[in-house]
Amino acid sequence: MSQAKITLIGIENYLNPEKSVFDNLHIPADIDKETLIGAILMRCQEFDLLYSDPDFLTTAVQLWSMKHYRTFEKWVEALKIQYDPLYNYDRTEEYTDTHAGDYNRNTSANGEGTNGNTTVNNLTDTNDVTNTHSEKAYNDSNYVGTTQDVVDQDETHTGTVTDSGTFSSKNTAVDAGKDNYTNIHKARLFGNIGVTTSQQMLQSELDIARWNLYEHIADLFCEEFCIMVY
Repeated sequence: MSQAKITLIGIENYLNPEKSVFDNLHIPADIDKETLIGAILMRCQEFDLLYSDPDFLTTAVQLWSMKHYRTFEKWVEALKIQYDPLYNYDRTEEYTDTHAGDYNRNTSANGEGTNGNTTVNNLTDTNDVTNTHSEKAYNDSNYVGTTQDVVDQDETHTGTVTDSGTFSSKNTAVDAGKDNYTNIHKARLFGNIGVTTSQQMLQSELDIARWNLYEHIADLFCEEFCIMVY
């Protein structure tokens, strides 16, 4: 006499309507539980089970779903990605250059003389400029100063002036202020760069469309709990 098979459907019929081996099933919210249970029952209906005790099987199913929860979640996230199936290049660039400088210039000129005489002119030019370069990390929305250049310049010029008359002069000028600006460059480059033809990418998209989340989870369940002998 052959021994009767202990199948998943048989145990479910034994437990229902009060209980189910899927009572403690843990799956992401985007997966429909009833659809998944139906897919598992259809996939496993012909096979014997590894565990014949309903209570132990219920606990084992709970642990199995917890073990694979991250995998199920990643599958769901991957299927929700929005993209153009005929584009194989999509790049975003953003550059920011920030300049912040202070300058302080003092200019003076002194001279006196007559025709044919030499006049000495002294010119002092002080220029302090600070340049700050800022960058933004890929996971941060704030710009942070990374490098700073300070330029300090003092110049003195001595020259000769010859005039036809007698003269005397003294001039002093002060020029100070701030020099601040920011340049932001943004660009998005996308499309087909010609590595793969549009027909090949379309075929890959059709292959992805045939990939069924519920069937793959049902296959995992069947491999875990069933004796897969036809």
